[in-house]
Amino acid sequence: MPEVPTRIPRPVHHHRSRWPRPDLAVLLTIVSLLLLLALGVWMWAPASLPPAYVAPAGDGSGHVEDDQLTPVPMVPLTPEEQAYIQSIGPITVAPDPDWVPYEYVDEDGDFTGIAADLLDLVQERLGIEFTYVFPGDWGVILEESRAGNVLILPFLNQTPDREDWLVFTEPLLVDPSVFITREEHPFIFDATGLTDESIAFPVGTSLEERVQRDFPNLHIVHVERENDVFQAVANRSADMALRPLTVAAYTIRKEGLFNLKIAGQAPEHYTNHLRMGVLKEHAMLRDILDRAIATISHREREEIVNRHVNITVVQAFDYGILMRLVVVAGILLMLTSYWNLRLRRLNAALAESERSKSVLLANLPGMAYRGLLDRDWTMEFVSEGVKSLTGWQPSDLTGESAIRYASLIHPEDVEVVWQAWSGATESWQPVSVEYRIRTRDHKERWVFDQGVPIGRDSSGTPIIEGLVIDITDRKHAEKALYEVSIHDQLTGIFNRRHIFNCLNDMLIKAAREHTGLCVAIIDLDHFKTINDTLGHGGGDTVLRGFAQRLKASVRPYDLVGRYGGEEFIVAVSDVDLPTAASMLERFLEQMNADGFEVAGEGLKVTFSAGIADIGEPGMEPLLEPLLARADARLYAAKRAGRNCIVTSD
Repeated sequence: MPEVPTRIPRPVHHHRSRWPRPDLAVLLTIVSLLLLLALGVWMWAPASLPPAYVAPAGDGSGHVEDDQLTPVPMVPLTPEEQAYIQSIGPITVAPDPDWVPYEYVDEDGDFTGIAADLLDLVQERLGIEFTYVFPGDWGVILEESRAGNVLILPFLNQTPDREDWLVFTEPLLVDPSVFITREEHPFIFDATGLTDESIAFPVGTSLEERVQRDFPNLHIVHVERENDVFQAVANRSADMALRPLTVAAYTIRKEGLFNLKIAGQAPEHYTNHLRMGVLKEHAMLRDILDRAIATISHREREEIVNRHVNITVVQAFDYGILMRLVVVAGILLMLTSYWNLRLRRLNAALAESERSKSVLLANLPGMAYRGLLDRDWTMEFVSEGVKSLTGWQPSDLTGESAIRYASLIHPEDVEVVWQAWSGATESWQPVSVEYRIRTRDHKERWVFDQGVPIGRDSSGTPIIEGLVIDITDRKHAEKALYEVSIHDQLTGIFNRRHIFNCLNDMLIKAAREHTGLCVAIIDLDHFKTINDTLGHGGGDTVLRGFAQRLKASVRPYDLVGRYGGEEFIVAVSDVDLPTAASMLERFLEQMNADGFEVAGEGLKVTFSAGIADIGEPGMEPLLEPLLARADARLYAAKRAGRNCIVTSD
């Protein structure tokens, strides 16, 4: 089974190999030999290492780079740029001291986090040095920056308010925003439809400005720190939070808040494009920083993010003191114990990581996936949610002999989905598309697919990640609402508004193709007397029965609707006026012959009608004059004694 992704979707692509567990006996043998060699070096070598071999001090984030020999892509500065850097003095940077895991101050007072590692790359490649200052919390930092006391804010979103005093670099990191709720909260399709719900934000975040504008229906709850946002949701002080996906995944796992879940992804314009903000008067510095940011690869960003999101605590071990305190036999014994303990810790950390990722994915509605954008929709990974969505197991859709996801997409929708994703991979933009799938038990379901292209494989095929959720109930509800909106509630035939919409389309078609179109307006004779005699219940029975008989008397594709009250309208296409009149006269004869039975009593119901033809001389191909002529002829039929049809003026 492929490695379970910790972030769905992500703009960077990460494959991590799972090494097989080493055989303990072999491992101890190798370590013993290395230890004997170390003891020999210790016995004949100086007690301290010469300066050329002093271990690197790290990068300020609490770690040392894995490969110190990798060439660093330096960014050369022009003489003018070098002089500018010298002239501005200390390059002051004020990070947020409490935005874990992006940027924060650790227990030793050092600036650390994802932003710290990225800024180290920028310093190294430009050959400059940042001076980090910590004037207070994020609100104080913004005030100091606006006052011009701090040159750079290192990791923030670009907003119109901040553009008043800052210019922004290209993004250091792109991270989508997600809604965090408690377990019992339903999935959030559209936050504008929520009522009487609250959302928590730390003071000063840029997301709050946009939420107040886009979702005025949500009540804002302010908290002091980033971690307080999640606690506010967990302890029911707020209904939800809107935070970056990386922060959400980190905090839920780190704090053990497994009563929380990711309940939906915010609209695309809420994606965090985290940049460096530079005072406006130092636009040249912004341009210099952009050149360094352009050298940071996707792989470097990926390694930095995963270094902080997937934390493994390893205790330091001083081998020098150990070798000076014990004899060879004691060292071997202690080393055996150490490696056994270390293996247990590594296995426990791996199990915890897998459990945390499983919990995170289990809380995602629908099916999370990673795959190739080919005509088979080859899946490299699908989450457990595929079982409830399609009826298939995750293993059924992955591997060489797997069922291809393309075979599940409804044949009529395959090209629509393909075109949507193809366009996204050309522009490297997120995509969202609705389509139908067929489940294992041959049922049809509507799904909403939202994802992002993240790279290409060795053959150049795009790699995509996303989330597919079931929207069948929503689609059925939409269809039911549509049916209600176009039908008359009493009679079950089309209502006046829908009839008018259809008539406009029929008029355009008749004018374009030079075909016939006749419209009849029908009024039940003496209906007020029927209501007075039988009551409104009896009148309603007559209206329903007449509507169904009228609908049955015309062709299946002719248009029948209720015009209002006891008036009805019929539109027949591709016929002339005499033919339309003949159809209606046959129905009038039937009504005179059959009658109705209401409350056990026989009742004769007749009608009067006026018919107009779009092809009559002097008739404009417009709905209003056509209806006006049919209505005038209806009143002529009433004046003529009712129970008749008039087709001319």
